[in-house]
Amino acid sequence: MRIVIFISFFISINISANALAVDWSPGDQADITAAERFFNSLDTYRAQFVQISPEGSHSKGWLWLQRPRYLRVEYASPTNLLLVANGTFLIFMDRDIDQVSKYSYGSGPFRFLLKDKVNFSEDMVVRAIDRNTNLLRLTLVDEDDLTAGSVTISFAEKPMSLVGWTVTDSKGRTTQVTLHDHSFGMRLPKKLFRFTEHDKVRPNYRYGMYD
Repeated sequence: MRIVIFISFFISINISANALAVDWSPGDQADITAAERFFNSLDTYRAQFVQISPEGSHSKGWLWLQRPRYLRVEYASPTNLLLVANGTFLIFMDRDIDQVSKYSYGSGPFRFLLKDKVNFSEDMVVRAIDRNTNLLRLTLVDEDDLTAGSVTISFAEKPMSLVGWTVTDSKGRTTQVTLHDHSFGMRLPKKLFRFTEHDKVRPNYRYGMYD
């Protein structure tokens, strides 16, 4: 099975904003505001990730973010997938089938990360808020199709940090992504956010450090 659910989190679930708006309690609204504040405070960010598919298989890779507008999600071998936000397009490469696809920045629920200001009430619908063992979880859904699945973003608190997310598809299958080895505020090289025809064929297109 192709491992694309991490990538699909960025480019394929279409979320809009108003019909499912909830009148949150002051405490819940404070949690939403805290999550927005966390994302808005990010300048540059780097982390490693581990993904567990619905079948239980594991993959890993690196994520780099330079807000706004720049992103790179890179899988370790043998998973040959790459996502680059180059300032204009979201570019998805699947080297196993020699395919490169381009998407607009308006695609996918994680598009809010590439905007100047994160505002959950404008960019997506927060359907549920959960607190458990010092974790804050915000669940996002598509207001136009409640059967399409959901994305739950998880934060640790004190200090607040992004732990990962869980994608639940329309059949109830879940894919979990956990982030670790976080770094903030570093200078990121411009090459991370470039994609050329040469990247389709060069063997050393990965920039992450792998075992």
